[in-house]
Amino acid sequence: MTENREFAGGDADRTRRRIVVGGMAALASATAGSVFGSTQQPQKWPWEASNRERFRNRVVLITGATSGIGEASARAFAAEGARVFFCGRRADRGNAVAQSLHENGAEARFHQADVREERDVRGFVEACVETYGRIDIAFNNAGIEGPEGDLDEIPMDGEMGYRDVMRTNLDGVFFAMRYELPVMRRGRGGVVINTASSLAHEGADRWGAYSASKHGVIGLTRSAALANAGRNLRILSISPGAVDTALLRRMYGDLSLFARTNPSGRIGVPEDIAAVVLNLAAPEMSYLNGVDLRVNGGSSA
Repeated sequence: MTENREFAGGDADRTRRRIVVGGMAALASATAGSVFGSTQQPQKWPWEASNRERFRNRVVLITGATSGIGEASARAFAAEGARVFFCGRRADRGNAVAQSLHENGAEARFHQADVREERDVRGFVEACVETYGRIDIAFNNAGIEGPEGDLDEIPMDGEMGYRDVMRTNLDGVFFAMRYELPVMRRGRGGVVINTASSLAHEGADRWGAYSASKHGVIGLTRSAALANAGRNLRILSISPGAVDTALLRRMYGDLSLFARTNPSGRIGVPEDIAAVVLNLAAPEMSYLNGVDLRVNGGSSA
């Protein structure tokens, strides 16, 4: 696969991107909390050190970017020159993220959409194409934790029921790729990255529905990668381990155990995952396709 590279220079652009990075630094400070080990802190993010613009004018579509990993990734892509088009269910939060990016000189737009609804996902993708004419990179990240309990205990329906977690975590990725991939095939190709989980590689006694949905994400990723190989398209997934997000705090409450038991001596933060997403999407990674990357500080070593 060969991807077009678009770089830009100039002091004004570099200054603008450094301002966007300031928003990411604030996000990192807000999410890090007190769950880091005493001996290690997160490294400086690569874009903070380099000010590179690998994604200058690339169109990046992101689902679930109103908080956590999605928001950090939106900010990271914007810092490297991308045009970011993102969605979420919460209009107030989505508009706030978009406004923050605009104020810092980034090109970003929010579109309210619920990935559980196929028509919403189709409308989201169509709106991106209407706005920017194409999609170069898609990060299908939206997800929920779902119900906790034994399989015979968890509710089937309702908010956070079994069907809800499957519709969000698995159907949402299916719907996204269903409409993203034809757009990318008609264009110059691109990269799709789906968010799975460390629980896509093992069972979870109290989170069986969530684990099953994320196993499915990897299956969809591999299948789509095979179906689109040779079409200038790369399709990958990532499996984050413990990352300090609102979702993980809802699932487990106290996250200090994750930090104490992780070989890296700390828990992950959303920017750790965003750095991986950007690097997977980079043109230099053109031979990487159809794989799932576990991002967990070494806990699966």
